[in-house]
Amino acid sequence: MNPKELQKIFQTVQKNIRCPHCGKQYAFENIHLMSFSGSVYFLQLECESHMPMLASVAVDGKRIESTNYTGKITADDVIAAHEIITKAKSLTDIIGS
Repeated sequence: MNPKELQKIFQTVQKNIRCPHCGKQYAFENIHLMSFSGSVYFLQLECESHMPMLASVAVDGKRIESTNYTGKITADDVIAAHEIITKAKSLTDIIGS
């Protein structure tokens, strides 16, 4: 992953995505890369006043690697992902899950 590409993604997210609860812009330091696969990046966005939000960002121009998951994301999937993220002490804990 190219660090300049990641910085550009973070800047775009900061500029265009707001907390769905209060509408505040996410601070750059509150945008965290959780994982990535090909040209899809998985981010955790933290609002100072609300629970973190998970986001996925697909970047144009690169091949997206196929994933093993072919079903729809359910509420249980989101809850399970949140539990993994909140219990993780490092990115390795999340990727290895």
